[in-house]
Amino acid sequence: MSNLLKSYSSYMEACTDCGVCTEVCPFYKITGNEFYGGRAKLKAAYSLYKGEELSEEEIKTLLLCTRCDQCNQMCPAQIPISEIVAAARGRLKELGKVPGKYLVIAKNIMEASSPMAAPPQDRLTCLPEEFKPPRKAKYLYVPGCIASFRARNAVKAAAELFMKLGLDFTVLGEKESCCGLFLADIGMIEEAAKLAEANTKLFEETGAEYVITECPSCYDMFKRVYPKLYREPNYKVLHVVELLHQLLKEGMLHFKDGGGEEIIVYKDPCPLVRRHGITEQPREILRAIPGVKLVEYKENRGDAVCCGAPAGVKPLFPDLAAKLAEYLVNEAVELKASCIAVACTFCLYHIVGSLKERLPIPVKTISQIVLEHLG
Repeated sequence: MSNLLKSYSSYMEACTDCGVCTEVCPFYKITGNEFYGGRAKLKAAYSLYKGEELSEEEIKTLLLCTRCDQCNQMCPAQIPISEIVAAARGRLKELGKVPGKYLVIAKNIMEASSPMAAPPQDRLTCLPEEFKPPRKAKYLYVPGCIASFRARNAVKAAAELFMKLGLDFTVLGEKESCCGLFLADIGMIEEAAKLAEANTKLFEETGAEYVITECPSCYDMFKRVYPKLYREPNYKVLHVVELLHQLLKEGMLHFKDGGGEEIIVYKDPCPLVRRHGITEQPREILRAIPGVKLVEYKENRGDAVCCGAPAGVKPLFPDLAAKLAEYLVNEAVELKASCIAVACTFCLYHIVGSLKERLPIPVKTISQIVLEHLG
């Protein structure tokens, strides 16, 4: 049996069966089914650890998890449920009981450098034509796979913004590779560690002082996970909202007055708020824009509801993932918001893609909004 799952045995045995983790689970919120909550996932993982045969529903509840960490945050026994879920998925893979889609995605990452096996050279096509990446720069901008191949306008907006601000930045282009989040999500730790080593060395070879990420999951992998899997790097990792917040404080962001009120609701990304405590920087950026009125979801900051897409949930359970996207959009409409602001290209791609022509208001990244209002 996987030593990874074994290492969590004392945590699984410490569960007091209080059910708090079920109440906060996004999939319980939209279905009312307790079997989709954290407690059921923990029990299924424990059964797996004990060598018991899992039912189809027990396997499903382990797969139906975005690892948003809301359950971890609320557990009074401080059980790292989402980490246990990843370890249990690794055990399921050992037993040959994970869906074929999982194996395809993992193979794509390891062999083609992205979950969707897109042509590496296409990473450059989302950048402004006039941008010619220098060989060396202070900032290395790493958009990530979802942004580069599924949310290209967000990458283009960020690059245009950096150019207007006169930032010294470059990109890896076709050399960029997946961060390996999905591998970590399904318990393929050795494979994720190989990417951690390769990417860390690649980033360092550029000589950049800062690695700027568009995707919060890339940010979490580079900043928190890679040092555990490989070593501390000689560069600093910043999410794009951290960089923009720094520039705002330095007086480099100057906004024009739009002449009217724009109501914006901000959707907190799970990795930024629950793993890194980044909550106020994006809000301060939005409040600094003349004419913008910032409103809040009922569940915000550390209590924010996951969009429903990460950790392999979207390809396996598209209908349930789409329900969470709709849940978020419906509340935004109730708040009379004219735009949903996100700091996550996964949220952007998923919400827009799930509702398509039914989307009543636009979803934009912080970079897109800042670029639109830049003076």
